[in-house]
Amino acid sequence: ICLDDAATVARLKEYYGVVARSVESHGGVIDKVMGDGVLAHFNAVSDCPEHRTESRACAAEIAEQVSIIKVNGKNLTVAVAVGSGGAEVAEFHAGTHHAVTVIGGMVNRVGMALRKCKAGVIDADKPA
Repeated sequence: ICLDDAATVARLKEYYGVVARSVESHGGVIDKVMGDGVLAHFNAVSDCPEHRTESRACAAEIAEQVSIIKVNGKNLTVAVAVGSGGAEVAEFHAGTHHAVTVIGGMVNRVGMALRKCKAGVIDADKPA
């Protein structure tokens, strides 16, 4: 799909709106936005006792809601990977930049699972 810059920005704003509403309504926190990718976590920096259930419901909701967005007359598709497990919450400083993020094996598993998913939701905690 090829869009001009203004149309790309408009679709990305619509997409980010869907993702942000879903993440926040399920008790998650958006950690960072990387291009069209979003890293969100649940129960890392804010209390979310039902994080396993909420993160999976959020992933399904994002996939469903994003598919309503039209690009050149076609429904947009998205790949969403989700996983649960321990992670380190780390704070980094680089010059004037300050970031708090999650790192660790669980984050890596989710990233690897996402590479295998073309569209829909993949659970990194379940065997492929």
